[in-house]
Amino acid sequence: MLNKRTKIIKDILFEPEIQKKYKLTEDDLSGMHRKKIVDVLETIINENDNGRTARQIYPTIKNIHKI
Repeated sequence: MLNKRTKIIKDILFEPEIQKKYKLTEDDLSGMHRKKIVDVLETIINENDNGRTARQIYPTIKNIHKI
């Protein structure tokens, strides 16, 4: 069974418009070789759920992109 966060991510990323825009496939949404958009969205949802602010989340997202 999916936890709440995973369900939210899948609901968002399985929208046809988003899949088309970011060229997402089922393989891109899971596994080790998923796209960065999935990691970023997952981080935002998880950190918001943990009560962190955008300013606190930014360094984590920055690290994903290695900026």
